[in-house]
Amino acid sequence: MATRTNNSPQPQPAAAAPPTRIRLERWRINAVLLLCLLLIARVVARLADLQVSQHTALLAQARSEIDQQLPIQAQRGMITDRLGNVLAMDVDRESLWVVPTQISPEQAPRLALTLSALLGKDPQEILKILTSDLYWLPVARWLDPAVAAKIDALKAPGLHWQYEPRRVYPQGTFAAQVIGAANYNGVGISGVEGFYNDQLQGINGSVQAEFDPKQNPIAIAPSRTIPPRNGANLTLTIDPLVQYVIERELQMAIEKHHADGGSIVVLDPKTGAIRGMASWPNFDPNRYGDYPVDVYGRNPAISNLYEPGSTFKMITVAAGLQTRSFTADTLVNDTGTIYRFGQSLSNWNGGGNGMIDPAHVIYFSSNVGALQFNEITGPEKFYSMVSKFGFGKPTGVDMGGEESGIVNSWGTAAYNDIGLLTNAYGQGISVTPLQMVQAAGAIANHGVMMRPYIVERRCHAEHCTDIAPTQVGQPIDPEVAWTVRRMLVNSANHYAPVVWETKTGNSDDQWLVPGFQVGAKTGTSSIPLADGGYDPSYTIGSVLGFAPAEDARYVVLVKIDRPKDDIWGVTTAVPVYYSVVNQLLRYEKIPPDPALAAPGQEIPGVTTLATPTP
Repeated sequence: MATRTNNSPQPQPAAAAPPTRIRLERWRINAVLLLCLLLIARVVARLADLQVSQHTALLAQARSEIDQQLPIQAQRGMITDRLGNVLAMDVDRESLWVVPTQISPEQAPRLALTLSALLGKDPQEILKILTSDLYWLPVARWLDPAVAAKIDALKAPGLHWQYEPRRVYPQGTFAAQVIGAANYNGVGISGVEGFYNDQLQGINGSVQAEFDPKQNPIAIAPSRTIPPRNGANLTLTIDPLVQYVIERELQMAIEKHHADGGSIVVLDPKTGAIRGMASWPNFDPNRYGDYPVDVYGRNPAISNLYEPGSTFKMITVAAGLQTRSFTADTLVNDTGTIYRFGQSLSNWNGGGNGMIDPAHVIYFSSNVGALQFNEITGPEKFYSMVSKFGFGKPTGVDMGGEESGIVNSWGTAAYNDIGLLTNAYGQGISVTPLQMVQAAGAIANHGVMMRPYIVERRCHAEHCTDIAPTQVGQPIDPEVAWTVRRMLVNSANHYAPVVWETKTGNSDDQWLVPGFQVGAKTGTSSIPLADGGYDPSYTIGSVLGFAPAEDARYVVLVKIDRPKDDIWGVTTAVPVYYSVVNQLLRYEKIPPDPALAAPGQEIPGVTTLATPTP
């Protein structure tokens, strides 16, 4: 059967509609293209401005961040005593600095608390530094090595170390007023540190190179270094044993007599070299900021004025003898009290000594005798000699802060006739301790007066210069100086019982320092009040002299301010003078003379002979 084919037509699917096209208007395309062109033009203009117009400025700014010139600080010079012991030196200590941008804000508060505990500083102050906008700031300077090690162990980012020189005084308070102090910027502010600051400070150098953000120089980049010139090293005239002795004796006297202060000065009369200079109250220059400015900024031995009292009588007598106004045999009548220009002038005890010569003016410390001899000398000659002895002007010592003193000389507006009389016994005239020592040094040195000085050698690198002693005058002839020295030996023996009476049972004159002839004059100085007059309760006790009396090695002044148990100051100052001179003469290994000892007096290591008292 055949297959039947169906030829009927099949239905066809409908044809798909063509897609709809979105047609942008031409103006829109043009607007977009214009905007792009404007942006591109803006970028090109900015690039042109940066690359062409601001090229030089921006290049300099970029180079400034890596090209730097950093200072290289010069080492401040060292100060030593005459035996080479270091008194002041620079020591490199670690200082803590911070780059705040390297510390995350989240860690800053905790780090500030940790550092505050280690540094003993306010945490808020540290936090302010850690979050500052500045690049490089100090947190703490000159840290103790132990503290620096603890901070270093924190490994905190942003903290950096930098070594900086710090002025250190290894001997603490030793010779503090002489040395003075340098402030925390390394600038001398008093004493030798202040006077010689320019020479001690040296000249800073510099390094010009490319540095990384941690201030480390980039090794492969070119660099230029100007080395620093370190400061000069100074050797002082101070003898460490002499300084130790006078500091100890002064402190013991201050504490024993509850005094307000005092000074001891020891000078070599042949050269003017200061072998010791001590004052109280003292200070530690390592922490000078803990003390009042008057303590660390002034040296009382050269800066504090006082009326010298009866120690000035040696000048009064020397002036009259030198000008030939009177001789050693001239007599005046000491009645104990005398009236001049409507005022009553008296001896310290009001008692008279009868007819006395210049030697007994010194021996009895007679005010009435001294003023009568000054009347004989007259104001013109007297004040001329006072000037020749260096009063009323600086000694020229090489230390900062020296005062000139006050002398109302003949011919000045401040002169008056009563002043001539009171000046004869050291009142109404103001001096420094060093001026008195310099003047006494002329008497000890055959009339030749030397300028006091404290630095005996300066060394720049390997080149050293020794300071030569300087003669500044010869106020008196050698014969006059010898005559006054013999008077001062008798004066010293007159006050020896203050030291020896309790040991020998003898109140007569005897040798002040057994085995040696020494010269000395005591002084009781009235203290002027701001509103006029003098302090009725307290005085200044002093002793000025030299040892040995002939070929003197030392001039010594002991000055004790306002001792509370001795209105005259004699029993306060004389024992200190004896103790200092006794130790210094033995230090010099000068053989004692066994004949110069009264019964009961002992010379250590020497068999004494029973000799009459001097």
